Formats: sequence, structure tokens, C-alpha cells
Amino acid sequence: MNKKILKLAKIKFKELSKKYDGFINVIVDDWRGYRFIFDTTDVRKCKNKCDECKLYNLLKNEREGLFSSGLFKASKVDKEIFGKQNYLNCKTLEQYQQCYINFIKKKITTFDELSDEIKLIKNLKIIYSKNNNVDEIENNFKNQILKNILKCK
Repeated sequence: MNKKILKLAKIKFKELSKKYDGFINVIVDDWRGYRFIFDTTDVRKCKNKCDECKLYNLLKNEREGLFSSGLFKASKVDKEIFGKQNYLNCKTLEQYQQCYINFIKKKITTFDELSDEIKLIKNLKIIYSKNNNVDEIENNFKNQILKNILKCK
């Protein structure tokens, strides 16, 4: 993970966590640009009524930049591959694992593409977990994706 990105993310997360107490796990990943993936109490009960969501209302005016803490709108095609949420970065850990697996199963056709995806998996960083075992959770998260990849390719 890029150290500059990680530093920006940690600063921004500290700011956000003062305004919102529903964070369960937070990932920094390079998914269409460096951004957070939010596993929160709101994401876990998501009914795609974004205007009623505390997380959405906290983040709806965030700007894009080198690192973005804003939400990234999912297209119809995105939803077919990555799940029902209106925003790509509203995912539980399990849903986010499945995003990688689905993408690899449905879109990856060459060794180079697979290698690029594995690099992304390797470089993602869990920067917060309510359970405090960030390193263990991150290792398990990555290993589960890799085990599933090996089963399908």
C-alpha cells in the first residue's frame, strides 16, 4: 500500500470516526481509485434507501482526490457483478471478498489480469476493525479470497 495514501486514509478515518460511530471494519483499497470500503452497521442493514442512511449522509459531499473517502456509485453492470448496494464501497467484509471472487470468475481471462488482481488483494489494507485484530482479520480476508480463486481458476 502506498504510504502517502495510507497516511491520508488514517487521517480521514480519524476525522470520520468522530462524526460516526457505526464503523465495524474499514478497508483502504485501490478500487477505481484509492478509497475506503465501509463495513458498518448501516451497510449491514442496507435497503438501498441512501437518503435515510447515516453513512451516506456523512459522506455524500466528499470530494474525489488522490484518496477519496466518498461513496462510488455502482452502475447496473456493477450491481450484477458486485452486489445490490447503490455504492461500490458499501460492503461487509464477506461481500467485499465476494466482489473479488465474482470479478475474477466473470471478468479475468488472462494470467496478467489475474496477477494484477492478486496484487490489488495483496496491497489492500484494513485500517480499522471494531474487533481490534486488524492484522489477523486482514490475513484471513486475503487468504479466503485466494483460496476461492484457486478453486475457480
